[in-house]
Amino acid sequence: MPSLPSLDKNVNLAPHVVLLGAGASIAAYLHWGRKGPCLPSMQDLIEVLSLRSVIEDAGYETAGLNFEAFYDDLSSSGKNDDLRVLIESRVYEFFSSLTLPDVPTIYDYLVLSLREKDIIATFNWDPFLLQAYMRNEVVTKDRRPRITFLHGNVKVAVCTNCEVAGVNGRRCSRCGTSMEPSKLLYPVKRKNYNDDPFIKTEWDVLRQKLNRAYFLTIFGYSAPVTDVEARSLMLEVWKENKALEFAEVEVVDIRSRKELESTWRDFFFSHHYMTAKDVFRSYLFTHPRRSCDAFASASLMCEPWHDNRFPHFKTLKELQEWVVPLIAEEELYDKERKSFTGNPLAPNEKTVL
Repeated sequence: MPSLPSLDKNVNLAPHVVLLGAGASIAAYLHWGRKGPCLPSMQDLIEVLSLRSVIEDAGYETAGLNFEAFYDDLSSSGKNDDLRVLIESRVYEFFSSLTLPDVPTIYDYLVLSLREKDIIATFNWDPFLLQAYMRNEVVTKDRRPRITFLHGNVKVAVCTNCEVAGVNGRRCSRCGTSMEPSKLLYPVKRKNYNDDPFIKTEWDVLRQKLNRAYFLTIFGYSAPVTDVEARSLMLEVWKENKALEFAEVEVVDIRSRKELESTWRDFFFSHHYMTAKDVFRSYLFTHPRRSCDAFASASLMCEPWHDNRFPHFKTLKELQEWVVPLIAEEELYDKERKSFTGNPLAPNEKTVL
């Protein structure tokens, strides 16, 4: 018999795991109104970073070129290290230059939609997640989700002496030495996640959370062929999750439902999955900070809750103020074991999930 999550006073302490790919950052960029540099997908890097002429000058044909396959061959063959280093340098410089606008972005909503039991794991090199994480500390403090960077990140640095990570450009909070930028994992089929201590730790944390998760949201991640090892590492522990028969998978992506089902079928248990093209229509943003609690109440207790969707705010302060009552309710549960309100549907409002 699989183990059920503990529902104490409408509270489900099992983790919600959110997995981010390039599509999440592109959605964020489109959401805030296309201010700043165009954010590329992996395939668009050739044009955005003006790499076409450089690649052609090195003797390669670029018509119909698949960047990921090209880089994988370039890296594994070792035939043109100068070109590889130049590509990596341009990638790092471009992503390091990106900054969130002052308006609320999808990343701000995302950070504020989860609790400290939850985790956001990203494959993206851009600094948006960490920037949102830092600027929302004013309201969330120690009630923010854990964030992990599965392919490294331009905003993250590591102190090899103390084996701790921090913000790129800062000194280690323990020993005071300058920290080294985290290694970026580029699109090659064999990434060897165990080779780099920082990357290994990030993966270890994600796998621990996946093994106990009650909800998994995959946002804008296409699981490319160069990430076959990543998919295997995640699927292995997800299948061992003792609550798998009750857990839910949500895929947020602009691709068709049929495509998403084909890509992620191995992660689904029976019919326990849902899809959304817009993250603001996702379960995560329909029940912010209460996704696992609301879903467990609906699926296990047959007590669905009213939706509590994020409104669209014009300022970051308005968004932060909106989540304050939810955080206060969490604090009361921790201190006095007071139940989450939940706001269940009346009997005549209930629908089958």
